[in-house]
Amino acid sequence: MAGQARGRAQGAGQGGDRGGGSAPASRLLGVANSANRPPAATSADIHAHLLRAITDQRLPPGTRLTEIALVEAFNLGRRAVAEALQRLSWEGLVTLHPNRGAAVAAPSAEEARAIFAAREAIEAGTTEAVARRGDAAACDALTANLEAEHRARHAGRLREAVILSGGFHVLMAELSGNPILAAQVRLLVARTSLVVALFENRGALACWHDDHQDLLRLIRARRHRAAASLMRRHLADIAASFALDRAAAEAFDVRRALVRGAS
Repeated sequence: MAGQARGRAQGAGQGGDRGGGSAPASRLLGVANSANRPPAATSADIHAHLLRAITDQRLPPGTRLTEIALVEAFNLGRRAVAEALQRLSWEGLVTLHPNRGAAVAAPSAEEARAIFAAREAIEAGTTEAVARRGDAAACDALTANLEAEHRARHAGRLREAVILSGGFHVLMAELSGNPILAAQVRLLVARTSLVVALFENRGALACWHDDHQDLLRLIRARRHRAAASLMRRHLADIAASFALDRAAAEAFDVRRALVRGAS
């Protein structure tokens, strides 16, 4: 899928130029241009775009994030780029190498286990909080997410299904009413995307959606202890399904993943 995304992004990056139309259309100036450049005015915007690209698996682990490429991609200065990369580094999503620049983080097997241990500890609590209330609107929101994931899976759009699966966990945390825990889950899900890209066992993905359905039934019934227990087991099962000896994904040009139209 990454190859398809690169192909689509390459096609999107071959129209227009940075000069606002004065140069011939056939003249190609880099990959990002005024027609497809992601909108960004601050370092926070750059951070948001990169976070989304990592979570959506458009930026695989190990992808080099050079300043020159990001300056071109966002048409912002090096200071804004550096601030965004520093923030992503603090969040564990980017690795900064002295004198060698930055790269999307590539979690080790040990880090992968730690990420899921943290998720179990946090998400059991957020799931229990949602199930204690059994709020109808919350259940409806979770149901909509599950239906979208179901459609993606059955259409063979595996990456989209994985993104929606992570979105289910983020939504659950947001519905818990604790914004601090929700922010932590959002970052842990992004880091999980890196684990999936490196160690994914595709044969284990089929059970994820079924566990989500069971969680929703328990939440509707307000069986909060059972829901929390199932969330722990669900995350433990996912962690155990990964092929931790899988080689790292091949890196590619960051600009091709960030231009509008890449998917």
